Amino acid sequence: MIMHDAIPFLRCQPVIILFGVVAWLLAVWQLTQVAVLQGKTFYFLLIALNGIGALFALLRLFWLIVTTRRWQIDNHDGFIWLCLVMGYGSACWLAYYLVLPPIESFFLCFLLVNFAPLLNRFSALVANSIFILTSVLIASLQHTLPFVVFMLYLLLAQSALWYMAYCNIAEWQAHQETTTAHAQLRATQQLLSQAVARNERTRIARDLHDQMGHHLVALTIQLQILERKLPEAMAQELQLAQSLAKELFSDVRTTVQQLHEEESSFSVLLESMLANIPFLEFDVDIDSEVISLDEQLATCLLRVVQEAITNSLKHSDACRLWISLSKQQDGLELIVKDNGRPRKTVDFSSGKGLKGLEERITELGGTLMTHTTEDGFIVTAYFIEESWS
Repeated sequence: MIMHDAIPFLRCQPVIILFGVVAWLLAVWQLTQVAVLQGKTFYFLLIALNGIGALFALLRLFWLIVTTRRWQIDNHDGFIWLCLVMGYGSACWLAYYLVLPPIESFFLCFLLVNFAPLLNRFSALVANSIFILTSVLIASLQHTLPFVVFMLYLLLAQSALWYMAYCNIAEWQAHQETTTAHAQLRATQQLLSQAVARNERTRIARDLHDQMGHHLVALTIQLQILERKLPEAMAQELQLAQSLAKELFSDVRTTVQQLHEEESSFSVLLESMLANIPFLEFDVDIDSEVISLDEQLATCLLRVVQEAITNSLKHSDACRLWISLSKQQDGLELIVKDNGRPRKTVDFSSGKGLKGLEERITELGGTLMTHTTEDGFIVTAYFIEESWS
């Protein structure tokens, strides 16, 4: 399901949304009564415009959460800015042209506080600047309450609702980061366990080769010496003993070779890690010829995928990753591509993660390339055949 990762966060929002809806309905009820008494039915359209702006902004943010599975700050979201202009513009018009009694003036604030939680789409600096600007502007336009009282009331109300939503978002983001880190840690632990097992297999293989192999060679030599001393009647039994010794020696050599050749399964490690990252969808294509790799190369390839996932979660609104591992004519190529739109201020080339990854790949005789396109961010790692065959 596309939406399952956003459900825990969305379940925390009904209280804030319900509060906003109730406050807006109270404001509409009070302001429409004043508008009817003053014969200014035109202001019904302004009240409706304010509600439409808040509703469209809310739907926009819900759509972003459901499709990208996380919260992204974007000061350049033109749709949200348009909704804010509709909402705050209509509130300013009402404050200036509609003569309100003192109680109804406080209800005018409810037309604005609905937008406060939605301003978490922007950075804290931009959001608080909007709060200050709109509080000063509305307080100066209204004609009933003292400027300072009304401004402070509106500023505190907007800031409080914004902070409530901010805490929910911060908690959700922390949960995302923790879940992703745990998934990567589990994959690393699995790699470590395989390394320990591989070292143990190597030790066993060495012991088999050094001890049993030595004794079997000695046994074969002794049987050859015995062949010269025994009578012809014992030749058949001796040949059988020599044949069994050779078969045993061949079995030991085959077992030792298999223990040395067992390698880490990159596909299994990758599956294990991706299964525990719930914020992205993955399309994986691994060439059947390169499913098994040596431990060092498998670790390096896994690090490439981990770094690509981290960059996608932190710096873009990607919701899908494509991972391709294929054998080329003279090497091995891993391509990780997302469908996200990176932030304009992000410089991937200066990241410490990618630099460290490039050093690790270079040590194995490979190369790392990264580039950004309109369709997403692409990480490519290439290893010549000598480094992995």
